[in-house]
Amino acid sequence: RNMQFGGPTEPDEEPDPPFLSETHIRILDLQDRRPIGHELTGLTRPGLFLVRARVTQADDFENGSTIEKESASIGALSELRLKDLSENANSELFDAISEAVSEDSHIHLQFYNSAGPMTRKFHSFQLLPGIGNSKAIQMVGLRGSGWHEFSAIDEACTIDSVRLLAERYLKEMEDEAQTPRLLDILVRADL
Repeated sequence: RNMQFGGPTEPDEEPDPPFLSETHIRILDLQDRRPIGHELTGLTRPGLFLVRARVTQADDFENGSTIEKESASIGALSELRLKDLSENANSELFDAISEAVSEDSHIHLQFYNSAGPMTRKFHSFQLLPGIGNSKAIQMVGLRGSGWHEFSAIDEACTIDSVRLLAERYLKEMEDEAQTPRLLDILVRADL
Protein backbone atom coordinates (compact mmCIF):
# COMPACT_ATOMS: atom_id res chain seq x y z
CA ARG A 1 0.00 0.00 0.00
CA ASN A 2 1.36 3.39 -0.97
CA MET A 3 1.21 6.12 1.74
CA GLN A 4 0.83 9.71 0.73
CA PHE A 5 1.18 12.66 3.01
CA GLY A 6 -0.89 15.77 2.58
CA GLY A 7 -4.07 14.23 1.19
CA PRO A 8 -5.10 13.68 -2.39
CA THR A 9 -2.93 15.04 -5.13
CA GLU A 10 -4.08 18.43 -6.34
CA PRO A 11 -2.53 20.77 -8.84
CA ASP A 12 0.19 22.86 -7.27
CA GLU A 13 -1.10 26.33 -6.55
CA GLU A 14 1.33 29.18 -6.38
CA PRO A 15 0.96 31.05 -3.10
CA ASP A 16 0.37 34.77 -3.42
CA PRO A 17 3.56 36.77 -3.11
CA PRO A 18 3.96 38.48 0.26
CA PHE A 19 2.65 42.02 0.57
CA LEU A 20 0.60 41.67 -2.63
CA SER A 21 -2.13 44.04 -1.40
CA GLU A 22 0.25 46.69 -0.10
CA THR A 23 0.39 49.85 -2.21
CA HIS A 24 2.67 52.30 -0.38
CA ILE A 25 5.58 52.40 2.03
CA ARG A 26 6.25 55.17 4.53
CA ILE A 27 10.02 55.39 4.94
CA LEU A 28 11.00 55.24 8.59
CA ASP A 29 14.76 55.03 8.09
CA LEU A 30 17.31 54.81 5.29
CA GLN A 31 20.74 53.35 6.04
CA ASP A 32 23.95 52.67 4.15
CA ARG A 33 24.69 48.97 3.73
CA ARG A 34 28.13 47.57 3.09
CA PRO A 35 29.67 46.75 0.72
CA ILE A 36 27.33 48.78 -1.51
CA GLY A 37 23.85 50.20 -1.51
CA HIS A 38 21.24 51.32 0.95
CA GLU A 39 18.37 49.73 2.83
CA LEU A 40 15.08 51.29 3.79
CA THR A 41 12.95 50.44 6.78
CA GLY A 42 9.29 51.27 6.34
CA LEU A 43 5.65 50.81 7.21
CA THR A 44 3.37 49.52 4.45
CA ARG A 45 -0.11 50.67 3.66
CA PRO A 46 -2.81 49.60 3.94
CA GLY A 47 -1.68 46.55 6.01
CA LEU A 48 0.72 48.31 8.41
CA PHE A 49 3.53 45.77 8.04
CA LEU A 50 7.05 46.69 9.13
CA VAL A 51 9.35 45.95 6.21
CA ARG A 52 12.82 46.47 4.84
CA ALA A 53 14.15 46.50 1.30
CA ARG A 54 17.32 47.20 -0.64
CA VAL A 55 17.36 50.56 -2.40
CA THR A 56 19.18 51.26 -5.66
CA GLN A 57 18.67 55.04 -5.81
CA ALA A 58 18.82 56.41 -2.26
CA ASP A 59 18.75 60.00 -3.57
CA ASP A 60 15.07 59.50 -4.47
CA PHE A 61 14.03 58.89 -0.85
CA GLU A 62 14.05 60.57 2.53
CA ASN A 63 12.80 59.64 5.98
CA GLY A 64 9.11 60.40 6.45
CA SER A 65 8.27 60.31 2.75
CA THR A 66 5.78 57.86 1.28
CA ILE A 67 6.59 55.93 -1.88
CA GLU A 68 4.72 53.47 -4.07
CA LYS A 69 5.55 49.85 -3.30
CA GLU A 70 6.16 49.12 -6.97
CA SER A 71 8.93 51.71 -7.28
CA ALA A 72 11.74 50.45 -9.52
CA SER A 73 14.27 51.80 -7.01
CA ILE A 74 13.45 49.27 -4.27
CA GLY A 75 14.02 45.55 -4.09
CA ALA A 76 11.88 42.81 -2.62
CA LEU A 77 10.23 43.53 0.73
CA SER A 78 10.88 41.40 3.78
CA GLU A 79 8.99 41.65 7.05
CA LEU A 80 10.75 43.12 10.05
CA ARG A 81 10.06 42.79 13.76
CA LEU A 82 9.56 45.90 15.86
CA LYS A 83 12.49 45.02 18.09
CA ASP A 84 14.77 45.04 15.02
CA LEU A 85 13.98 48.66 14.10
CA SER A 86 16.71 51.25 14.39
CA GLU A 87 16.29 54.00 16.96
CA ASN A 88 15.51 56.45 14.16
CA ALA A 89 12.85 54.18 12.62
CA ASN A 90 11.32 53.56 16.04
CA SER A 91 11.03 57.30 16.66
CA GLU A 92 9.16 57.75 13.35
CA LEU A 93 6.81 54.77 13.76
CA PHE A 94 3.98 56.24 15.84
CA ASP A 95 3.58 59.23 13.50
CA ALA A 96 3.61 56.88 10.50
CA ILE A 97 0.88 54.70 12.00
CA SER A 98 -1.22 57.75 12.89
CA GLU A 99 -0.86 59.14 9.38
CA ALA A 100 -1.88 55.79 7.85
CA VAL A 101 -4.95 55.60 10.11
CA SER A 102 -5.99 59.11 9.08
CA GLU A 103 -5.35 58.64 5.37
CA ASP A 104 -6.98 55.20 5.15
CA SER A 105 -9.85 56.20 7.41
CA HIS A 106 -12.36 53.96 5.61
CA ILE A 107 -10.48 50.93 6.99
CA HIS A 108 -9.98 52.16 10.53
CA LEU A 109 -13.35 53.83 11.11
CA GLN A 110 -14.82 50.32 10.93
CA PHE A 111 -13.55 49.68 14.43
CA TYR A 112 -15.44 52.60 15.94
CA ASN A 113 -18.57 51.81 13.93
CA SER A 114 -18.75 48.08 14.55
CA ALA A 115 -17.06 47.48 17.92
CA GLY A 116 -19.26 45.43 20.19
CA PRO A 117 -19.22 43.60 23.51
CA MET A 118 -16.58 40.89 23.82
CA THR A 119 -17.97 39.55 27.10
CA ARG A 120 -20.75 40.67 29.42
CA LYS A 121 -18.31 42.97 31.20
CA PHE A 122 -15.82 43.93 28.48
CA HIS A 123 -16.47 45.98 25.35
CA SER A 124 -14.15 46.16 22.32
CA PHE A 125 -13.68 49.89 22.93
CA GLN A 126 -11.82 48.92 26.11
CA LEU A 127 -9.00 47.55 23.93
CA LEU A 128 -8.03 51.19 23.38
CA PRO A 129 -5.64 52.73 25.93
CA GLY A 130 -7.42 54.65 28.68
CA ILE A 131 -10.96 53.56 27.75
CA GLY A 132 -12.77 51.96 30.66
CA ASN A 133 -16.18 50.39 30.95
CA SER A 134 -18.16 53.59 31.57
CA LYS A 135 -16.45 55.42 28.68
CA ALA A 136 -17.09 52.43 26.39
CA ILE A 137 -20.79 52.45 27.29
CA GLN A 138 -20.91 56.21 26.67
CA MET A 139 -19.24 55.76 23.26
CA VAL A 140 -21.76 53.09 22.23
CA GLY A 141 -24.60 55.45 23.14
CA LEU A 142 -23.06 58.30 21.15
CA ARG A 143 -22.31 56.16 18.10
CA GLY A 144 -25.89 56.08 16.83
CA SER A 145 -25.88 54.93 13.21
CA GLY A 146 -22.13 55.37 12.89
CA TRP A 147 -19.42 57.91 12.29
CA HIS A 148 -18.02 59.00 8.94
CA GLU A 149 -15.00 60.97 10.18
CA PHE A 150 -12.59 60.72 13.06
CA SER A 151 -13.31 64.35 13.97
CA ALA A 152 -16.94 63.42 14.66
CA ILE A 153 -15.82 60.68 17.06
CA ASP A 154 -13.38 63.04 18.76
CA GLU A 155 -16.02 65.71 19.23
CA ALA A 156 -18.78 63.38 20.43
CA CYS A 157 -16.63 61.27 22.75
CA THR A 158 -13.93 63.80 23.73
CA ILE A 159 -11.11 61.46 22.72
CA ASP A 160 -8.35 61.47 20.13
CA SER A 161 -9.62 58.50 18.10
CA VAL A 162 -6.68 58.30 15.67
CA ARG A 163 -4.12 58.44 18.47
CA LEU A 164 -5.91 55.75 20.51
CA LEU A 165 -6.12 53.38 17.55
CA ALA A 166 -2.47 54.05 16.61
CA GLU A 167 -1.42 53.34 20.21
CA ARG A 168 -3.29 50.03 20.13
CA TYR A 169 -1.67 49.02 16.83
CA LEU A 170 1.76 49.92 18.20
CA LYS A 171 1.09 47.85 21.32
CA GLU A 172 0.20 44.88 19.10
CA MET A 173 3.42 45.34 17.11
CA GLU A 174 5.42 45.40 20.37
CA ASP A 175 3.72 42.33 21.83
CA GLU A 176 2.64 39.58 19.43
CA ALA A 177 0.67 37.95 22.27
CA GLN A 178 -1.88 40.81 22.38
CA THR A 179 -5.32 39.38 21.69
CA PRO A 180 -7.53 40.10 20.01
CA ARG A 181 -5.29 41.69 17.41
CA LEU A 182 -7.02 44.59 15.71
CA LEU A 183 -4.26 44.62 13.10
CA ASP A 184 -5.28 41.12 12.00
CA ILE A 185 -9.04 41.45 12.47
CA LEU A 186 -9.54 44.94 11.10
CA VAL A 187 -6.60 45.94 8.95
CA ARG A 188 -5.21 42.74 7.44
CA ALA A 189 -8.32 40.55 7.28
CA ASP A 190 -9.07 41.22 3.62
CA LEU A 191 -5.47 41.44 2.38
